[in-house]
Amino acid sequence: MKTAIMSTIGIAVLVAIAGVAGLALVAPGALTAPFGGSNPTSGPSPGGAVGGNPAGFGTLAVSVQDAPASVNWTHVWVTFSRIQAHEANGTNDSGWFNVTTKAGTVDLAAVHNVAQLLGTATLPAAMYTQLRLAVTSAQGVMQNGTKVNFTVPSDVLKTDDPFNVTVGHLTSITLEIDLSRSIVQADGKWLFLSVFASVHES
Repeated sequence: MKTAIMSTIGIAVLVAIAGVAGLALVAPGALTAPFGGSNPTSGPSPGGAVGGNPAGFGTLAVSVQDAPASVNWTHVWVTFSRIQAHEANGTNDSGWFNVTTKAGTVDLAAVHNVAQLLGTATLPAAMYTQLRLAVTSAQGVMQNGTKVNFTVPSDVLKTDDPFNVTVGHLTSITLEIDLSRSIVQADGKWLFLSVFASVHES
């Protein structure tokens, strides 16, 4: 009887030890690991890595120019607050890249023959499908001296012409704005609609 009791106690001790060992094997990391694993796949990471894969970089330069046309304006000042480029494989939320603005306000009536640089950025090499320019204000002066404050209906100018940024190269995008069609008077208001005559990539 004594022998049986001792055997039972011995088995219980072994079971208890095994249970503790099992907890010791499971515990490290298992209770603190984040949901989805310890290294979940994320969006663009620092250094230009997208989805964990290193990517090369190129430079984008965005300029603006007035398309040749006869207009009744001596000055058309447009103030840009932000420029963004959208990468082709990105989502609507994560695919946007900021372009550093170099010139906040541009007189479009004065850039007939020479383009004005708006901004530059170092971007991951890829195809980009859209440029978006935020406009905070637009004013003009007619040839007779009349000053006008324009209304920009959407406060955003954008183009959907695709372009490529390649590794180690400069991609220059020049936006030609046709002032003769961009400035419209309606219901007693002057509107600046920003009609692009063409988009040049070089």
